[in-house]
Amino acid sequence: MAEDDVPKSIKKFYDKHDKIKKLLDTTKAVHSEAYLKGIEKVGLKDEKGEIDYKKLDKKEYQDNFLKAMVDHYLDKAVESLNLKEKPKDELGRSRILQAYIGITEGQLGDALREAKSDYTIGNHESIRDELIKKQHNELMPIRHAHIKDNDIEDILKHTGVKDYIKKDIQIYHLGNLLGLYREKGEVNLSDLEQLTKLPEEKGGWGKIGKGYLTDKGKENIKKLKDNYKREKEKE
Repeated sequence: MAEDDVPKSIKKFYDKHDKIKKLLDTTKAVHSEAYLKGIEKVGLKDEKGEIDYKKLDKKEYQDNFLKAMVDHYLDKAVESLNLKEKPKDELGRSRILQAYIGITEGQLGDALREAKSDYTIGNHESIRDELIKKQHNELMPIRHAHIKDNDIEDILKHTGVKDYIKKDIQIYHLGNLLGLYREKGEVNLSDLEQLTKLPEEKGGWGKIGKGYLTDKGKENIKKLKDNYKREKEKE
C-alpha cells in the first residue's frame, strides 16, 4: 500500500510509535553512557587501564560516581526536554530524572551504595532494562489513544489479517498488532499464533487472544502447526 493510501489513523499511530521507539532507544543508550562517564570521571581504571570495581567500596568513590552519572543524565534531560538549565536543588534534579529516566537521584544512589563494588556495568544495565521496560509499558498506550472502533476494519485490512482476526478486537490489543506490522512490515500466521498465546505483559493478547481468531484464522494456524510438526518428525 502506497504511503498516501494509508488511513490517517494508522499514519498517526506510526508517527507516535516511531517517536516512542526513538525515545526508548536513546534513553537506553544514555543509561550506558552515564555509567561510562562515571568510570571515566571518577578514575575506576588502574594504571593498566583495567577497571577496579573495589574502589566503589569507598564512599568517596560512590558519591563521585553518582554525581558523574546524574550530571550526564541531567545534561541529556535538559537537551531532550528543552529545558533552559539543570536544576540546582536535589528535589528539582530528582523530578527531572524521574520524568526522563524513571528513577530519582536518591534511588540511584541507594542502588549504588547497596551494591558497592558489585555495581558493575552488568548491574547498572539490569536496572536500566527494568526502567526501560517500565517506560515502554507506560508509553505504549499513547500510540493507540486516538484510534476509534470505526478504524478497526481499516487496520485489519492494512495489516493483512482481516480474514483471520474478528472486528471485535480490543483497541489496546490492536496496538500490539499494528506495532508488530510497523516493525516487520508484515504479520504472518506465526505472529498471530504468538499474539494469541503470549500473556499481555509479554506483548501478547492474554487469555482472550484466541477468541479474536476467525474460523479461517484458527484453521490456518492449525495447518501451520501440523505442517511444522510433520517437518520436525522427518528430522
